[in-house]
Parts: sequence; C-alpha cells; structure tokens
Amino acid sequence: MSTPIRLTDAAITQALALPTDLRAPMGLSDQIRSAVAITPQRRGSVLGWRVTRRRAIVLRLALVAVALLVLGGLVLIVGSRRPPVVPPPPPPPTTSTYHGGFERNGLMPGPAVAGVPSVVWHQTVKGPMGAWSPVVLDGMVVVADRSGYVSAFNEVTGDQLWQQSVGAPINAGITVNAGLIIVGDDAGVVHALPLTGGAERWRTTVGAPVHSAAVVVGGTAFVGTTDGRLWALDAMTGTSKWAPVVTAGPISRAIAASGDQVFVGSGGATPAESGTLQAYDATTDALRWAAPVEPGNTSTPSVAEEVVFVTGGLDQTATGAHDLFAFNAGTGKPAWVAPFRAPSGKTLLVGAVAGGQVFALGTDGSMYVLDAVTGSEVWGAPIGSRQSPSAGVVNGSVYVTSDDRTVHAFDIASHQTLGEGWPIAVAGVPGSPAIVDGRIFVGTSSGEVLSIGGSGPSSSGAPLP
Repeated sequence: MSTPIRLTDAAITQALALPTDLRAPMGLSDQIRSAVAITPQRRGSVLGWRVTRRRAIVLRLALVAVALLVLGGLVLIVGSRRPPVVPPPPPPPTTSTYHGGFERNGLMPGPAVAGVPSVVWHQTVKGPMGAWSPVVLDGMVVVADRSGYVSAFNEVTGDQLWQQSVGAPINAGITVNAGLIIVGDDAGVVHALPLTGGAERWRTTVGAPVHSAAVVVGGTAFVGTTDGRLWALDAMTGTSKWAPVVTAGPISRAIAASGDQVFVGSGGATPAESGTLQAYDATTDALRWAAPVEPGNTSTPSVAEEVVFVTGGLDQTATGAHDLFAFNAGTGKPAWVAPFRAPSGKTLLVGAVAGGQVFALGTDGSMYVLDAVTGSEVWGAPIGSRQSPSAGVVNGSVYVTSDDRTVHAFDIASHQTLGEGWPIAVAGVPGSPAIVDGRIFVGTSSGEVLSIGGSGPSSSGAPLP
C-alpha cells in the first residue's frame, strides 16, 4: 500500500528541481545550430494556407495595392470637402467706338435699362457735343466735345476722373484701341491719348478737319478727312502706313469696317455731283468697288449680313431725293430692287440694323422699319426728329435719341412704346446712345453727359446704384 504524498510548496519545488550534477554534453549548442542551418525551414500556415515565398511576394503586392486604393479614396474624400472653385465674373460689357462697333449697325452690348427710366447722374463738360456717342470701357465713360476737350467719368457715380484738351474743336466720335483713345480734330490732327489720362502717346497731322470716328483693322486706324482723303495710320505709333487714298469727295461722316474691307461714304466733288460709297481693301488700300448715290454727303455706312446700308443727299440744301440704299458688301451690286424713300422725301439716317430689320430715322419726325432683305416698310413710329436722330438696339428693343430732347424706346415685336416712363425727356439734344450695363449714356448739345438708368434690377439681379 503506497504511502500518500502530501503536496506542499516545498515538495513541489523539490520535484521540479534539476539534479545538481546534470550537465549538457559538450558542443550540444553548436550541433543544434548546424542541424537547423542544413534543414529546410517551413513557415507556419495562416488559416490552413501554407505561405510560400512566392505567395508572400504576391501577398505583399496585394497589400500595397490595397494601401494605394485607400490612399486614393482619402484624397478624393478630402478633395470633395474643399470649397468649389468659383470662376471669376465675366468682364462688364463695353462699347469702344461710335454706333456700337466698327460695323456701325447700332447693336449695343446691353443689358438695357430695366424698369422706369430716370437720369441717374449728369455732368457738364467744356462744350456742346454732336451726334457721336460716348465710349464706355473699364468702368469709365469717355466723351469728346466741340471745345476740344476729352473727358472721362466714373461709369457708376459720374465723378470726373480726368479731362484734357487737344487744342482744337472735336467734331468726331472717339475710338478706343489697346488702351489708346484715337480722335481727330478740326485742325486736321489725329491724337492718341491714354485711356487712363496723361500725356499724348502720339499725334499725326492729316491736313484737314476730321469728322469721322476711326476704325481699326489689323492694327491700322483708318480716318477720313473733309478734303476727301482716307488715311491709314499705325494704331500704336500714328505712322502713316501708305500715302492717303484720294476718295471721290469729302468724308463728313464716320467710316465702317467689316472683315478685311473698309467702307467710306464720300460726298460729291461739287454739290451737283453724286455721292459715292466705296469699299477699300484694308491691307493694300486698293479700291474694290464704288457705287454712286445721290448728290450731297452720305451717312455713316452700316454693315449687317454682308449688306452695306447707306443714305444719300445729306447736307444738301436743294430739294431732292434722300434715299436709303443697300449694296452687297462683297460686290457693290444693289441688294434691293430700288432704294427706300420716305413718303415725305426728307433725309433718312440708318439708326440700326438688327434682326433682319433696318431702322431708318427720318428728319420728318418718323422712324421707318424696313425688311432688310427687300427694303419694304414693315412698321413705323413717331420719334419727333428734325435733325440727326440716332438709335441703338438691345434684346428686342430699339432706343432712339431725337432732337425733340427725348429718348424713345420701342418693343420691336409689338411695335409699341416700351413701358412706363418712356419716352424720357432730357436737357439738350441727345447724341447717339451707348447702351451698356443697364444704362443709356448720351452726350447733349447743352454740354452734358447723361446716365439714364432704371428702377428695376440689373442683369446681376441687384438694384442699380
């Protein structure tokens, strides 16, 4: 019968203790290392899948791919939380020359006046202004007057920014090109002033009064003179590019340009001789075609849809026809079966050409709206004019300035006056309008610059200041 053993801490310790004389054989550790070194080692499995060297490489590549996907996702998440990039607002609309642009067709950049019209601001200049229009550019309204001054005003507030004399009366519209104001005077000098004010950049003597607003084609500024010469000046230096072209007669109105052609209306060499519309190559000064009109001076040509519109018989004291002609811009051949003549026989001016219609303004107090293709009358309206009415078209409305000291506005589709507040009376005879940024800017015969705005929201949705 075995003797029971009492398990105590001391007994357990004694049982687990190694004999004091136990020694490992000499060199045993070296033998173990040698055996391990020559024996192929196997890695343990992961969830029953044995990891070989090749599988380890594949596993590492897979882990790298997963990490890259996670990183890309984080980038997308962070990027999506960034505020959206807001593009800068478009520059405000501008008009840089007389009658809307070099085609002189009265199309205005707009937007038009919204709501009931009123004079927002008015400023006095040194002298009266004629039929030419202000230029609106870079937040400035720039005008020229018959006392020989060029003046610039803040577009919104009307504050005068600068004013400079050219030394002689100005009876021509101004043109802005590449930051330079180009304008001719009655002393026969063409000036180039910085748009921001300051000393003249250049001046060129052309020998006779300049009554035409310059057009710029390919860096060349074309200017007409009352002695019947067409000058081609480098727009940046004023240097004459070639000898002035002698036209059929005096150039008393603005010239026009479209594509590579310059269109010039010349009066007759004598009061009895017919005026002429001429088309010149803008790069070679070659005459491409010429078409006769009536005796007297011609109006400013207007170009639209490859057709040039012009009126004859201007400044003619003798009674006679005052017709509106249409010519093919490329060939000079008549585009209508016959020119249009007002029932009164009075002088006509081309106010605007837009939407397939010609807005002919008569000195008999009427506006005649013609089909641009046939020349037949479509509709008309009274405008109270007796001298030199002008017009501009914006978004289905035509605005007419008249020497009855009124600015009229008509809805083209309905043929009716635009709405409440129209027409609006102004002080002095208003010249040609510049319709920009929800305002109408005009110069007047009383030597004032007017800004006409409306009570409605502007194109941005904010009330006009």
